[in-house]
Amino acid sequence: MGKIYFTRKLTQYNSFSENGEYGDNWVSISLNRGSYIIPETKFLYGCVIGRKVDFWEYRVMDYINYNLMYDRNIIFVGSKRLYKKALKKYGDHSIYDRKLRPYENRFVIHSTTAENYQNIKKQGCIKSWNILKNEIPDFEVQPIGSMLGDPEDFRDYIMLGSGVQCEVVVLSKQKNQLCHDADEEYVPGARIYFDNKILAEKGLLVRDGLHYKVKNELPLDLALFTATVDNIKINGKITPNSFAQAADIKFSEYINIT
Repeated sequence: MGKIYFTRKLTQYNSFSENGEYGDNWVSISLNRGSYIIPETKFLYGCVIGRKVDFWEYRVMDYINYNLMYDRNIIFVGSKRLYKKALKKYGDHSIYDRKLRPYENRFVIHSTTAENYQNIKKQGCIKSWNILKNEIPDFEVQPIGSMLGDPEDFRDYIMLGSGVQCEVVVLSKQKNQLCHDADEEYVPGARIYFDNKILAEKGLLVRDGLHYKVKNELPLDLALFTATVDNIKINGKITPNSFAQAADIKFSEYINIT
């Protein structure tokens, strides 16, 4: 069973382990006065959560509870007072809450390559990386998330997001390396939109403090809309930014009609 340890500063030396090292069963969470949430992999997998972020307490506790579920030790970079504040506000909430919280996105996106989308349509569902690896012998050597230091259990989930970052993942897959230039030309696949409220109500939605995700499989018949180069208009070169913007506009028009 994982434990929570408190410190004021994260260092290369792990003062809470017997050998002074971090392993796969250690993660960190740092609080600051910022207004953002970002992953942090300085010495180990972790995240930074700013206290100007709305409902930061819920995000902190989601991150902690998700990692405790996987028996990880958590280094909390901040005071016990802030931890207790987050714990109190979180109350009886869960990473599996079946109702969306006030700050949570109503709509979420899963972006994938054109080739993968053809397989998704044939199978009628989006599958986690681990399931696909078992089904397809010559599948990817590793997911793109491994380059970010994502824990291996992420491979059991379909990751969901918003904005251009979903397309940046597709761009990185095509280059087989991390690429954060959202204005670089690429070949988009499919940008699949889901209703986060419905995913939560069905008990499919999982929160880890940084992401929304669904474990194992996500039925395609729950998708609201899928954007591809065949059903949206883009002038000029196609980039993650231009495709995401055009797709979001088309989706907005679609949900206003239906």
